[in-house]
Amino acid sequence: MRPICINHGCNEPVTYSRQNKDGSYRWRIHCSHCQAASYGKWEHRYGVLPFKTGRCNNQDGHLGFSCFIDWDNAPEWAKGITEVDHRDGNHSNNSPENLDELCMICHKLKGQKNGDFNNQRRFNKGSGKTKYTIDSRSMFERLFSGNEFDLLNR
Repeated sequence: MRPICINHGCNEPVTYSRQNKDGSYRWRIHCSHCQAASYGKWEHRYGVLPFKTGRCNNQDGHLGFSCFIDWDNAPEWAKGITEVDHRDGNHSNNSPENLDELCMICHKLKGQKNGDFNNQRRFNKGSGKTKYTIDSRSMFERLFSGNEFDLLNR
């Protein structure tokens, strides 16, 4: 089923980013008009408010660690560099309670902590052999266990 654009007041169906090998689609989070508006091609339609605010929602530490960026003192160019995370991992579920705006650091660390990347594999081109696999949970725990994480989280 094709999701609806995440922007408040926009009820258009989203556009797809690619077609998977099985014929299914990987959906974007915006309709085509809002996607172009998010990159400054044109304004959003009248009455549409963008979902993204340009600030990480993890300032309260709800992911188990606090955002590392001081958003009050961040330069203006950095304030728009955020990503939308699907909490349940289902990219077709664009309901507001499933979406979380995170900075790139928090988004990556959340994925590492929750094992969102455990099924991704890298292949040698042409050989079909697995070069390596990512075990995100153990990598996160190794990087952020004990004192190292406490020092980064200050």
